[in-house]
Amino acid sequence: MKANAIPLDEMQLLREENAHLRTQIAWLKKQLFGPGKSETLDRAQLVLTLGELEKLAAERPVETITYDRAKGPVAPRALPAENFAHLPVKETVVIEPAAVLADPSVYEKIGEERTFEVDVTPPQLYKREIVRPKYRHRLDRSRAPLVAAAPARPVAGGYASAGLLEWVMIAKYCDHLPLFRQEKMLARWGAKITRQTMNDWVRIGAEWLEPLYKRMQHDLLTGGYIQADETPIRCNDPDEKNGGTTQGWLWVISKPGGDVVFDWRLTRQHGELTALLNGYRGILQSDAYGAYLAYTREHEGVAWVGCWAHYVEKEIWSVCPALPLMQAPISQHN
Repeated sequence: MKANAIPLDEMQLLREENAHLRTQIAWLKKQLFGPGKSETLDRAQLVLTLGELEKLAAERPVETITYDRAKGPVAPRALPAENFAHLPVKETVVIEPAAVLADPSVYEKIGEERTFEVDVTPPQLYKREIVRPKYRHRLDRSRAPLVAAAPARPVAGGYASAGLLEWVMIAKYCDHLPLFRQEKMLARWGAKITRQTMNDWVRIGAEWLEPLYKRMQHDLLTGGYIQADETPIRCNDPDEKNGGTTQGWLWVISKPGGDVVFDWRLTRQHGELTALLNGYRGILQSDAYGAYLAYTREHEGVAWVGCWAHYVEKEIWSVCPALPLMQAPISQHN
């Protein structure tokens, strides 16, 4: 046996430990970036040993940050009168003292006290009647009757106004009111409008907004810097057994201070990103999901950047693939 040789039993032990650590790393990667996983484990994406972080930090210059502990002025708390000063007054109620009402001749008014309460008028459906008078020529009775053209309707041949379609879409996408709830609400407000009808309205509204969506997407893809991510969403699927749900993905691109564009896809496959970015060139910032790294490698003129956590993780993995990430509790690395 050579002087520096490792005993066979120790060599076997190291191999088993190495295999065990690799298994742990593979499991962690699957939990973080595997299909069907959401972003709920983001805090665990930098499960690195303190020693490795210290080595990386030592290579960078130390930056001293100072700040003033003095507290700034505290904004005064708004009073109810200030919060509701912009509301219109629709009703004024005057309450006279009982003694004055009994004998008003012996009292004279010297002032008044004013308070208020905030009320609400429940929403109500109403009709806008459109009248188009018909006319005929006094001197030439052979002419056809004259009537103004009918105004354009958002839904051809329908009764919905642009305001009603707007309300349905805002309630659905901003207030998170599904159409079956809106159906019940509208019935209480005066008329029954089925969810199937409102579903057609949502489709028509989406078609109106498509040019705006495409312009937002174009501006992002030509700006030279975007952030991208994808998140799983369960959705109702009539083709599923017993009316169950299926999982789709909302792919999203954005940039700080800019527009946010969502694209609904049924899978998380790498090809979905290629179709979404459609020849994009510039800086692509994302998490460490392989689709983004693969897109960067396969498309010239695209540079990938991640957040500090993903960048450090990527660099350390390239240097030490067998890093024992699971040996220390996550709380020690936060």
